[in-house]
Amino acid sequence: MEGETHYDVLGLEPHASREQVERAYRFCLELYGDGSLATYSLLEAGEVETARARVLEAYEVLADPIRRREYDLTQGLAEPGAPLLPFPPSPLGGEPAARDTPIPELSDVVTGADLRRVREARGVSLREIAVASKIGVRYLEYIEQDRYPFLPAPVYLRGFLQEYARQVGLDPRRTADAYMARIPQRV
Repeated sequence: MEGETHYDVLGLEPHASREQVERAYRFCLELYGDGSLATYSLLEAGEVETARARVLEAYEVLADPIRRREYDLTQGLAEPGAPLLPFPPSPLGGEPAARDTPIPELSDVVTGADLRRVREARGVSLREIAVASKIGVRYLEYIEQDRYPFLPAPVYLRGFLQEYARQVGLDPRRTADAYMARIPQRV
């Protein structure tokens, strides 16, 4: 698409880590794969091939630190003269610096605002959680905003909360239990 950056093609933020680039690339390959239900009835064969080519080009540029730096400069995403740095640490896996960030201790009752504070302290975006977990950003927003009428059934919500907690480095079971404890019971 015209005006679409390599980051847009892979659904990434410009500060994405190498791991996030890899994960987004694999996700896009599945999305535009042969027989993919996600695109089967939406795109013609030629459009799928074009999309795959854009995904491959975006990946080849963003996976190479030197090419990525040059690309970022042309897009105005990097300062000229700034040193070439390796990929930033990933907030979602491995031994990232973001996971070393002290996190406020959660109480026995957790609100959406508490979860948002932890996520922001870790430097993780809702989009990153959505891509890694396949949970819609809309549901993640509803959780953080405590919009109970819009939340899914409790069995799904518990799973969403556990995955959210994993992505930001919290205990999944404890976090889900603490959030679920304050939800009004549905009739």
